[in-house]
Amino acid sequence: MRSLDPAEAYRRAQNGELRILDLRTRAERRRLGAPPGSAHVSLLQHVAHPEGEDVVYLCQHAVRSKLALRNGAAEVAGGFKAWSESGLPVEHPQR
Repeated sequence: MRSLDPAEAYRRAQNGELRILDLRTRAERRRLGAPPGSAHVSLLQHVAHPEGEDVVYLCQHAVRSKLALRNGAAEVAGGFKAWSESGLPVEHPQR
């Protein structure tokens, strides 16, 4: 299992090295916010068919993300909670 510190995940996403895939519900993203540029994806789809080394999965507390850690994918250590507590940027998706 590969976990990335939230700051490292943000830096690597900003550099175009990886994409942040958010496994949380749309309601969680609207209510709590999301990392800038992250994409909402289906938990069920990505547990069944996880992407590879160019993605980092994110959920609220780094529990759901562990289900998709195959094919070289990583997760944000501590989830969105750790992301927020690190003071990293957050956007509030409308949909």
